[in-house]
Amino acid sequence: MKRKLYALLWAAALLLSLSACGAGAGGSAPKGEYNTDAADSVYDTPADMPEGDMGWESGAPAPAPEESPDSGSGGVPANAKIIYTADINLETKDFDDASQALTDIVRELGGYFEHRSVSQGGRRSLDCTVRVPVGNFAAFLDRAGEAAHVTSRSEYLEDVSESYYDQEARLTTQRTKLERLQELLGKAESMEDIITLESAISDTELQIEFLTGSLRKYDSQISYSTVRLYLSEVYRLSTDEEVPVTFAQRLSAAFSAGFHRGVEGLEDFVIGLAQIWVLLVILAAGALVAVLVLRRRRRRKALARGPEAGRMPAPPAPEAKKAEKED
Repeated sequence: MKRKLYALLWAAALLLSLSACGAGAGGSAPKGEYNTDAADSVYDTPADMPEGDMGWESGAPAPAPEESPDSGSGGVPANAKIIYTADINLETKDFDDASQALTDIVRELGGYFEHRSVSQGGRRSLDCTVRVPVGNFAAFLDRAGEAAHVTSRSEYLEDVSESYYDQEARLTTQRTKLERLQELLGKAESMEDIITLESAISDTELQIEFLTGSLRKYDSQISYSTVRLYLSEVYRLSTDEEVPVTFAQRLSAAFSAGFHRGVEGLEDFVIGLAQIWVLLVILAAGALVAVLVLRRRRRRKALARGPEAGRMPAPPAPEAKKAEKED
């Protein structure tokens, strides 16, 4: 019976190796037509998503991610697995209105804030990570640029097609292996064979869970683009100015920039003093007390020496000088 079981195991391993080779050969991203349809999303937060979208079970096929926003226009095929990310820095003179406008844009485009923090101080700032459906990636960046002044904007595309299809093929192989092992377990008779097969089944299930989680993470990153956004409050926008050419223009631009920086630096200095006025009052009171104590000590020392202690001896009379010379 052992020989028969080992023969079945050897046949199953041979079939799995052949199926893995076939899956690897067909695991590359298929090439073909382009699709210009934009993907839509109606979910504002991850909690609104149904369980079947991002929480599919290990035995179910992976959901198809949304198509890339550049499908058919930027040379990116619709079946490519692309992760879109961006960094955008904004500035505004009206922080409250700009922050609320960005929140409204995120909701209207079906996105959500993965991370959000507001710094309260002399000049407020918003640091957040926004997740928006990949079909609204470009629209969000454009509308964010309308809500506040853009100082910098960077976009990144990462093609993970090879890794995605490779893991998908490995997942298919592991599922086939699991079916074969379960069939062999049903035919096993000895306890030793049952324990060996159950151990192999457990290892295979762990591999399936790992690959399933990896694909689920890829699907989340592909379907929802990631935008790292920073909004700062300023008193004067850093608008783009004409590049100076002549010496006079360069000198005038330098004086203008120096004046504005000086005014801003003085304002920041005054604001900084206003923020620590309590500490300044305490330091001034301490200095005043120290001066009064030193003056009181000097007066006590002067009184202790007596009224004649601080006077210089009187110079000798002229007659006394002549008598000293004669002697």
